[in-house]
Amino acid sequence: MKSIMMVMVFVLTFSLFIPNSLLLSGALNSTSQPNASTAENLYNNHTMTLGNNIKNLIILIPNEAHEPPSLPKELRVVNQPYLPQNAVVNVGTTVVWFPTDIPHNHQVTVDDKNSRNLYDSGIIKFNTASKPLNLNDTGTFLFHEATKNPKYPNFELNGTITVVNQESPTNTNSSSGTNPDTIVTYMIPANQLDKRISEFKGKGFEVDSSYSFKSLRGGGSEAGGDTQEYLVVLTSSGKSIDEVTSALKEITATMPYT
Repeated sequence: MKSIMMVMVFVLTFSLFIPNSLLLSGALNSTSQPNASTAENLYNNHTMTLGNNIKNLIILIPNEAHEPPSLPKELRVVNQPYLPQNAVVNVGTTVVWFPTDIPHNHQVTVDDKNSRNLYDSGIIKFNTASKPLNLNDTGTFLFHEATKNPKYPNFELNGTITVVNQESPTNTNSSSGTNPDTIVTYMIPANQLDKRISEFKGKGFEVDSSYSFKSLRGGGSEAGGDTQEYLVVLTSSGKSIDEVTSALKEITATMPYT
């Protein structure tokens, strides 16, 4: 009996130190080592795998995402043109692209494996969400757009969405007691992190994970002036995709690169 009680005490103590990124495993499935955060995996692997309870994914087009990585002087801030660049989602997921790449317009198209066009976002202006793409068929789909830098006409921004048919979720894994249904990625200069995280939480977002990296351009996001950036993965529960993007617009409008 004494040994059983000792085991129970150990288990209870250990559970207090489980990070949120693992408690949210029902929302985001780790793509690397078990103890790595979702944001770190996304940065290093360019891939995010969503759990079967996620209904909406907002793909960030980060600041300076349109610049080719082959430029003599690196102008990109992050190491991929989309966050995530590659996503694995469940059937029925809705995807929206959200550009924070000031002052450039973007236009995303989606093709199937036979290069047949399935979706055209039309022009997406800075800090404006694209029209939604509803993914109801399994398969891998390529999304892409032409470069915004006329000096590099052959460069193409691209990514993939792989749609799989998972079983419906049967339990709640979120630390808040509810399953998040929307995933958002975002980039924040280190000198803005506390302020922006507070703003996101004030608008009902939860922070799944964050990962600090050195800006590729060496000077942070425009007027941010900090060489350290944070890639943040956020979750939202019980809000429509329009409500989520509306909250993103309010925060993005006051970011230093605007």
